[in-house]
Amino acid sequence: MASAGILFGLMFLFMFLCIPVGIAIALACCGLALITGTVDLSLIPSKMIMGNDSFIFLAVPMFTFAGYLMEEGNLSERLVDWVNKLFGRAHGSMGVVTIVTCAIFAALTGSGAATTASVGAIMYPLMRKAGYADQDAAGIIASGGVLGPIIPPSIPMIIYGSAMGVSISAMFLGGVIPGLIMAGGFLVYNRWYAVHHKLPRSEAKYTVKEKLQATWKSLGVLFLPVLILGGIYGGLFTPTEAAAAAIVYSTILMIFYKRFSFKRYFRVMQRTASTTGVILLIVAISNAFSFLLTKERIPTTLTDAAVPLLHNQYIYLAVVIIIFLIAGALMDTAPALLILAPILVPIGVEFGLSELHLGVLMCIIMISGLITPPFGLNLFTISSTSGVSFEKATKGALPMIIICIIVCILCAYIPQLITFLPSVVGS
Repeated sequence: MASAGILFGLMFLFMFLCIPVGIAIALACCGLALITGTVDLSLIPSKMIMGNDSFIFLAVPMFTFAGYLMEEGNLSERLVDWVNKLFGRAHGSMGVVTIVTCAIFAALTGSGAATTASVGAIMYPLMRKAGYADQDAAGIIASGGVLGPIIPPSIPMIIYGSAMGVSISAMFLGGVIPGLIMAGGFLVYNRWYAVHHKLPRSEAKYTVKEKLQATWKSLGVLFLPVLILGGIYGGLFTPTEAAAAAIVYSTILMIFYKRFSFKRYFRVMQRTASTTGVILLIVAISNAFSFLLTKERIPTTLTDAAVPLLHNQYIYLAVVIIIFLIAGALMDTAPALLILAPILVPIGVEFGLSELHLGVLMCIIMISGLITPPFGLNLFTISSTSGVSFEKATKGALPMIIICIIVCILCAYIPQLITFLPSVVGS
């Protein structure tokens, strides 16, 4: 336990000194190696290099690149038009259009911030015009962006699955039902909001011909999830190859829709490098962190100490939910998963829980942190996009935060919500 105390003590000390989380972990690893002398310091950079030496990690920058291409190509406009033609007559139609568009766009990007920014830029003015209060419109859009990393493809699940040795394809499938339940919860709240605030129904009526025309215009965009997920589960390509196919297809769409330019393409490359550079640095550092945890037998020691205290899997799951909700409110998704999972998953396995169930559950809870103050990324994104203050956006998202927590609890105690699709497709 002395090694654990040194490692985590140094890590929290550096974080308290406002050193970025990834660098704090790296310094803590070096500090443990120097203080205990049980590990040669030269092994730390070696393990960091090995941490990114994996074919599957290529999917992270490539899915990010494809998502930014979708955003830069304004392909969300076609989705919004199509969804509006189909659901525009519903009570609270603009909220319905926002949530459904976010759910579909989620299957294109795998990024919460990209989904929030792309859909929010179009839908916020329309929601305000339809009678939604500024904070509620911002809150609904930010919450819809949570669906991005839950409904596959999901960058956090790629990172988790690669680091923890869990099938990424199975994790993708495991996120489908929770993502749809969460979207359904948001739609129920939107319906209540529309009735409670007496929002007027849309007077627009669309003919079958107009609906078919909107479907035709958005068909190219709608085919991308079929290409990605159908290709993966049809055995045509791996998740990494699917990401590459998504880039090629997105580029073709931009050219076809006359949105392509080398300036836009170079801007997307810059954004991708900036985003994924940080993520993959954290992944590299986390591999050295995991190596030290295993070398010092810290997970085993903590498991032996925790199992008698937690008594059973139900108490353990409650503790996991609380820990990850707090972590999601304070940390980015990738570092929190890579720090906490190697410690907490062995305890859950000891209680007989599935690694797939735990992996998807931890990802969903952490992703919910995108709309949880004080560091909810989606809240900052919609605040920047709409001009609504962070505090107002947080207040507007509060009902959806409660819905996310309820979904997390359901997924924790009804594991079939996560494991059903992987077991059916895998059988």
